[in-house]
Amino acid sequence: MRVLARISTFIVLILLLQSCSSSKKTLPSAEVNFLSNTDGTITMRANGIGNSEGEAIGDAMYNAFDVLFFRGLPESEQKKPLVGTNENEERAKNKEYFDEFYKGRYKTFVMSSIPTSELIKYTGGKKGIAIDVKINVVALRTDLEEHNIIRKFGF
Repeated sequence: MRVLARISTFIVLILLLQSCSSSKKTLPSAEVNFLSNTDGTITMRANGIGNSEGEAIGDAMYNAFDVLFFRGLPESEQKKPLVGTNENEERAKNKEYFDEFYKGRYKTFVMSSIPTSELIKYTGGKKGIAIDVKINVVALRTDLEEHNIIRKFGF
């Protein structure tokens, strides 16, 4: 009976230690917040994470465009997503466009990007940064229309 109690205690202890060791510090999720919009542009603050500062800035840009494409930004003129809310379906349907876009074409729609925080270093080597990014939404919408990703307004 004592042996059974010791084995049970040992198993519980192992399970407890295992659950503690698997709880790692998680990185914060990317956030994008509306700052302002003027005459066809929108300015957002976006957070990004990467292995280097450049990668973190690229991730922040990716997050900013993702929000415009698939989520929209409350309190801005762009409340509704430009492309649609079914992200997986839209990405699959327009894979070639989005692959080319995120390889670097997105930069042609960025009017400015200014880091607003110091580079934050996380455990595990990851780095995070916040940037203010200003995007030409009129040109972006026109590009999406020309590539038949979205329909022209009113047609």
